[in-house]
Parts: sequence; C-alpha cells; structure tokens
Amino acid sequence: MTTNTTNQVIAAAPGPFSQVRTGLVASVTTNQVRVTVGGTTFPATYLEGATLAVGDLVVLLEQQGSWLILGVQAGVGPNLLADFNPSFEDSEPGNFPAQWFPFNISGVGVVQVQVDPAAPSGTQVANVAGPAVGSQSYLYSQPIPVTSGQIFNVSVYTAGHYQPTDVITADAALVALWFANATNLYPTTSAVDTVISSANDIAQGPPYTTLGGPVTAPVTGFMRIALRSTTQDSQAVRWDLVIVRNA
Repeated sequence: MTTNTTNQVIAAAPGPFSQVRTGLVASVTTNQVRVTVGGTTFPATYLEGATLAVGDLVVLLEQQGSWLILGVQAGVGPNLLADFNPSFEDSEPGNFPAQWFPFNISGVGVVQVQVDPAAPSGTQVANVAGPAVGSQSYLYSQPIPVTSGQIFNVSVYTAGHYQPTDVITADAALVALWFANATNLYPTTSAVDTVISSANDIAQGPPYTTLGGPVTAPVTGFMRIALRSTTQDSQAVRWDLVIVRNA
C-alpha cells in the first residue's frame, strides 16, 4: 500500500522545469493553435473539446519546452474596443481604417488597411508607412471612459514590413492617450501620454509579436489607445487586434 501511494505521488508531481503562464491566442486553424507568450509566438497543444478564438487570454502549462493550453481565462471581461473596429476589418483594402484617427508626430504617416494572410485576426491589418526621410505617427482609437486610478490591460499584435533594400529599424509602441472629454482629439490631451509597451527594430512578419501590459488612468475622463509607428525609407509597421480589458 505504501508503494502504491508513493507511486501515485510521484506520478502526480510536476515534471522538471514546469511552469504556468498566460498568453494570447494568435491564430486558430485545423489541428493547430498558435499562442503568444512574453512576446514570442509558437504552436501549442490543447485539450480535446476546447473552443478557442483569436484574442483569447489563455492559461498554459509548459514542461521541458512543450506547451499545453489548459483553457481560456475567465473573469477577464470583454474587449472594450470590440465595437470600434479593433482588427481593421470594417474598411476596404486601401482605405483609412474606419473609427480610427491619425496624428503625425513628425513627417507624414500613410495609413491604409491591407489584406495580410498572416493577420492574427480576420484577414486585414492596418499598415503604417511614411516618406523616405522618415516619419513617426499615431493611429488612435475611439474614446473609452476612465476613472482616475482605474487599471486596464491592453494588447496589440504588430510586425514590421520591409522591402529587400530596407534596414530593419522600424519601431512600434502601444500608447495610452488621456482626454478631458469624448470629443477632444490629439493633441488636446489632459495628461502626458503613457507608453504601455514598445519594440525597437521590429522584425519582419509573420509571425506577429505582441505588445501589451497594464496601464493606470491618471485622470477621470477618457482614454484612447494609440499605435505609434516610426519608419523610414519603404518600411512599414503593421497592426492587428487591439484589445482593452478592465484589469
């Protein structure tokens, strides 16, 4: 009896180097799910009968390099931008993305919806490019009501898009903008812009990588999420599936 009990304990014990992590579902196809954990996207197995969708926040078990999706994390709340074109599917390719706004920090950013077979969500992405001399621009969202001290979890998928002659130096940043009311547009803000996450010299996609993290509202008013692209020559930064949830 003692031997059987000991064997059961050994069998139930975690293996070496096991860990539990959270991640985002990047893509779902027949018999394959890809997830993004800590900025890296890779395939993961899942339990039979699981229903998964792009953008789901999932809990994963990793053991010696093997990743298993245990399930979708509950209680995280809906995407607060769900009704405001978060994955850029609501406009025809070649057009500016509906329900989003542009602002040129330096130079002139050229923003178009483009079809991308590797898009993490749907079939389209926002493509932000600029003139040969370089540009930095915001593409920012509809307003979300906030209360001072309120915490949100924000994420987005992004990738570089380069021509063969380009140097891989495009930068991407996920930024929160703060406003006193729902009608003000950038740069009429009520607090300093908050950089949530950024990546320099962003790699050619696919795969797309994830920028994300928590942000705390410094004011009572409204938050808009900005996608900041820094490009030169014929570089572009591509964006998809912006998610904002209450923490």
